[in-house]
Amino acid sequence: MYLCSVKSKVIYSLFVAVLLLSACQKTVAVDPLARSRVDGLNKEAFVNRYRDPAHCIDLSERALQFVQDSLPGYVDGALRACNNMAFAYYQMSDHRQAESMLDQVERIVALRQRGMSNGDIELVIHDLLRARLLQRAGLIADSYRLLYQVEHSHVLDRNRDNLLYSYAQTEYYITMLVLNYHYRDGREADVRSLLAEVEMRRPHLKVDYAQDMALDYALAFGWQSAGESNKALEYCERTYDILDLGPRAFCPYHYANTLQMTATALRSQPGTVPPDSVLALYDHARRVFFDYGDPYQMLGGTISTARYALLVGDTAVAHAVLGEWRSLRGKWKPFAAPKMELGYFDVMIRSRLARTPDENRQWYEHYVELQDYINQSQQEDFALQQTLADATRRSRWMTRTTMVVSVLLAVVLVMTVLLWRNSRRLRREKEHLEQAKRRDVERIANVETCLSVMRHDVSPFIGYLRNPDLPADLRDEVLGQLLRTFDNIKNWTHLSIPTGLTFTATVFPVQEVFDEVKRQVISPAAGVTLSFVPSRLLLWGDRLLTVILLRNLVTNALQHTAQGSVTVSAETADKMVDIAVCDTGSGMDAAQRESLFRADRQVEGEHGFGLILCRYIVKKHDDLTRRGCKIWVESADGQGTTVHVCLAKGK
Repeated sequence: MYLCSVKSKVIYSLFVAVLLLSACQKTVAVDPLARSRVDGLNKEAFVNRYRDPAHCIDLSERALQFVQDSLPGYVDGALRACNNMAFAYYQMSDHRQAESMLDQVERIVALRQRGMSNGDIELVIHDLLRARLLQRAGLIADSYRLLYQVEHSHVLDRNRDNLLYSYAQTEYYITMLVLNYHYRDGREADVRSLLAEVEMRRPHLKVDYAQDMALDYALAFGWQSAGESNKALEYCERTYDILDLGPRAFCPYHYANTLQMTATALRSQPGTVPPDSVLALYDHARRVFFDYGDPYQMLGGTISTARYALLVGDTAVAHAVLGEWRSLRGKWKPFAAPKMELGYFDVMIRSRLARTPDENRQWYEHYVELQDYINQSQQEDFALQQTLADATRRSRWMTRTTMVVSVLLAVVLVMTVLLWRNSRRLRREKEHLEQAKRRDVERIANVETCLSVMRHDVSPFIGYLRNPDLPADLRDEVLGQLLRTFDNIKNWTHLSIPTGLTFTATVFPVQEVFDEVKRQVISPAAGVTLSFVPSRLLLWGDRLLTVILLRNLVTNALQHTAQGSVTVSAETADKMVDIAVCDTGSGMDAAQRESLFRADRQVEGEHGFGLILCRYIVKKHDDLTRRGCKIWVESADGQGTTVHVCLAKGK
């Protein structure tokens, strides 16, 4: 065993060095065939972890050596081998070697290599085994702290269909039932709750025969602790059924454990089985443990048998089994397993096997020393339980407070959103109302302006028509002017309301507009010439509205030109077309120019609907083309007038 330990230490040190070097290099793909060889060795080692721990260690060392030599990137295989060896050393009560292997697992996981996928679950398996070692050493608080960390890490809930996760979950339940509550009193309610959870999850936790038997023993132990010996016997029967399946399923360790648990369950049912039969079961379990070779279980079997023998008055059997253990035990090692050692000295004192008063006194001293150590450990455990209970209460209070605050915040958020939406709706409604109000005001203003300008423009024509001596040709001309005035009123009204004249944007030649206007306007008076400068430019806008616009400008120019000419031309101005209507008429002063295109500033003797309509048409073009369309006048009193209109240039 010593040479095996030295060999293991050398392998582990070399392997960790290889991992440290490979962690600094690029991850190399793992050969599937070589990986299958490591997995095969680890699987065979895992199968033998209970039945033959020494063989399990040998197989795991071979797997670890192969990883070191050929697959330094296969970290998961190395972790599995180390955990297998740690468990096997635990089964052989070689706690020092088991701790060494668990330390190796921690170091490997700490490297966090990219090729490692099972690091978290292997670390949980490591924590569970370390918790068992701490329990054996009497460090109950430290053991429970590890179990608490495992429970609250939620690693076991990540993948319930994976074999490694099922193994970790069964190990967690076995540890909680057999070890954690083995050192506690007054926790029956917790034990029953845990048992119910395990039985509910049991159908989904499938690993192998050995794990089934280990879990059956844990359930039997739990029900026996809860005072349900019949339930404990049921799980013992299940283990016997598995053991009868054949050599592959049989394991001396589980057989001895089940015998001992059966004796304990029958012992709690007085009158069911004779005491001699119960004692025979205890002794048979003890002898199987001796054959198995685990010192911890050998001592446990010896204590159980001797204690029951003393209880039923069979001192001879008690002395015999204690004597056999003393012949094998060798020198006593303090605190190797304090709880078990305490039971041993207790039964030795009660058996009256001391050969001298000094030997009996030494037993008492050891007993008191162990009892003080365990009491101190239990006090630390009690303090930890209080701390964890307080933390749990605080956590629950914080959780409930958080939930209440979250609900309140959600309500406030919903109310805020509703208020914000209502506020937006009210703002939109207010804007719509204001827009409608502005439109109504504009319509009223348009109506008032329309009536005012209509009176201004129509009155002269009506005065002419009332004259009975008006020549026929002049009457026809006046009627034509009156009709054109009403046509302008109609067009302006259509442009002033939302559902009026539509704007249809097209590209058309300027010359077409010139030709159309030339046909529609009245003939110039005697002494006045009207000319259109030919143009090849294109316009982008509404053709009909452009014709109406230019016709009104030309008509207005002719009306205010007694002698001379009216000239219409078009020139390019960047991306616009500047159409100019130039006359040699009377012109106008600054006040007249300012009020020329404003319907609210019309004065007696000024231009009427024609120019107002022109302003609306230009605005319509600007609103829909977004090119900066505009109209303006260049004029001086007595020097003629030029009206410019800038419209979008076509392509």
